Amino acid sequence: MRSIILAAACTAALVVTGCSQAESSVDAPASDASATAPTAGVAAEPAAKPAAAPPTPTGPTSAKPPAQTAGYTPVPISAEDNPGRARQIRCQVGTAPETNCTFTPLFGDGSFQLDGPDIALRMVISDGEGGLFEVFGPDERVPIGGTYRRDKRDSACWIANEDTPAPSPVCAR
Repeated sequence: MRSIILAAACTAALVVTGCSQAESSVDAPASDASATAPTAGVAAEPAAKPAAAPPTPTGPTSAKPPAQTAGYTPVPISAEDNPGRARQIRCQVGTAPETNCTFTPLFGDGSFQLDGPDIALRMVISDGEGGLFEVFGPDERVPIGGTYRRDKRDSACWIANEDTPAPSPVCAR
């Protein structure tokens, strides 16, 4: 699912780039096919413009771009979420095998975000219970459902209540 989201983001970046190229080519003077070589000091218009980088968001809600990690790129976190220092850990979600992840504490209340290969999840803690969200961007999250409680046998894990199809456990070691 994460690869579909990344493909959509890449497509959106191309659309933005294509739009900016189209606007600049509309403003460019029309060239006459019968014209001779350009005069000295005037560069010829290239057949295809190089792709421009997509715009970088700025302002109080943007975060530094995440560092590329082997096999995945962590989803950026809004500065409003009061992120702590991210660190590399081992994580496990549901029945999937344990893998390398990026763990970022949030809000200073035990909440966190996990990013890894095919993992982009946020656990928001309130009054000792957690809610799990799939993360698509700094301000784009979808609740997965279920109520999570810390596992009494393994404090690195959160277990979903029994009546939910949500992934369980969610472990950050």
